[in-house]
Amino acid sequence: MAKKVQEPQYVMSALNTPMLNYKTYVMSGQEKFTTFLLAFVVGGIVGLTFYGGQFRDAEGLATTATSVSNLIIFVLVGIAACFLFYPMRCKQLQNKRRMELTQQFRSFLEALAVSLSSGMNMSESLVSAYNDLKVEYSDKAYIVAEVKEMVDGLQNNIPIESMMASFGERSQIDDIKNFGVVFEVCYRAGGNIKDIVRRTNDIISEKIEVGEEIETALASNKSQFTAMMVIPVIMMLLLRMMSSSFAAGFATAPGVIAITIAIGLFVAAYKLGQKIMDIKG
Repeated sequence: MAKKVQEPQYVMSALNTPMLNYKTYVMSGQEKFTTFLLAFVVGGIVGLTFYGGQFRDAEGLATTATSVSNLIIFVLVGIAACFLFYPMRCKQLQNKRRMELTQQFRSFLEALAVSLSSGMNMSESLVSAYNDLKVEYSDKAYIVAEVKEMVDGLQNNIPIESMMASFGERSQIDDIKNFGVVFEVCYRAGGNIKDIVRRTNDIISEKIEVGEEIETALASNKSQFTAMMVIPVIMMLLLRMMSSSFAAGFATAPGVIAITIAIGLFVAAYKLGQKIMDIKG
């Protein structure tokens, strides 16, 4: 089986500038530390909740073996949680970045459409849109960096349509990608760029509004789903704290097997619920 090649965080532009590769998400040091720490602690606690308290004596008291096994369970399950949660968190942050970029791209099209409608040519409109975006967003915003690269490219005689198409391809967002392709074809053929910008802006705005309505409709369901995922862990913790005789059954071989099967069903239900809740735009 061929080994999957890891996408680079940056790709070189026509100006030999490292531009963000939206196909992948690479966490910063702080994001990695927070993610791993949270996953390790929560995973360890959940591991102890379901598998802790092994090797007690005949009177049900904890032994040295119990303490050692609890530590091993905490560490092993915590490490496993880190490896499981890391790609999930990367996907969450990547999706969040995609949403932000889509919103920012809509602002870019609005500013570009206004400038083109006022009679400016494409170069002047791009510079005007860049200045507007700097006021609306910070210099670190994704769209500000992208438009700045386009402005710099124009000053170095690089075709705007090529840079727009490159941005669309890197964005991995269908609307931006399609706009880049159409813009490249129409700009070279002398098409109505103002109309294309306006139509694309209307389409993206409608999709964003529909997406927000869907998110609003699903908000309560997602809250209920999250609660249903947390309740079994809380119930197990309460059972261990309130009934030592009942908790002792979890330390037996049949108890461990039953808990493992239950956790497998729990994880399968979680993944199924995530797929049901994941509404593609």
